[in-house]
Amino acid sequence: MKHRQLAILFAIFFACATLHAQTVSAATTPAAHSQATPATAALPAQRSFHDPTYKISFDYPANWNFTRRDHEISTFRLDARTAARTTLMRAVVSIPENPFPDSTFSGAYLYFSVTPHLNDAACARQAAPAAGITPPAGGMPATDQTPVADQSPTVQGRRGGVSEIAGISFAHGHDEQRAICTVQRDEVYTTLRRGACYRFDLAINNFCGGEVSGVKDITPKELDTVRSRLEAILATVRFDAK
Repeated sequence: MKHRQLAILFAIFFACATLHAQTVSAATTPAAHSQATPATAALPAQRSFHDPTYKISFDYPANWNFTRRDHEISTFRLDARTAARTTLMRAVVSIPENPFPDSTFSGAYLYFSVTPHLNDAACARQAAPAAGITPPAGGMPATDQTPVADQSPTVQGRRGGVSEIAGISFAHGHDEQRAICTVQRDEVYTTLRRGACYRFDLAINNFCGGEVSGVKDITPKELDTVRSRLEAILATVRFDAK
């Protein structure tokens, strides 16, 4: 009789313990799910640009400024000074805010442009001019990088070799416009596709005279932060399958 009572008590205890474990599991599972949901929702919204003529696409943050027309949010020839005269701007996106309002930062742009009917060597030369060249108004000749008379501001050019982005090989270089300080730096990426030179310019602008206006010069670390945001857009470039 005593053993039977102990068996009944043990059975009751085991049933209560099982019920408690199920209740705790049911209560904690939704909490874990609710913690994961905000992380997914926090991903920034994206928009896609597609050029049906040149069969290329890229993504950019939905809150960035975008246009297919020059002079609407920027001037292509002022930022992409090494582009050929025959280069056609196809799209531009720009950062919507100043991430460093206490600095000399004034804007950041990613341009996509195309120069039709160009060979591989001439396309690669667009990635940067020879050192000390100041491009003439209206752009460089499509197949000739002949130096011209110095003007102000000047451009310091560098060919940086080849970079692979999203499985695509690009010639990569940069140029800088200098006045009293470096007022613009343009990272240039070019690749030949279907007999045309595809070009991306990652241009970051700032102004001189921070001491007068009460702001500080933008730091290399801050420039890298902005450049990373432009490079994240460039990393989404893709060509149509056909």
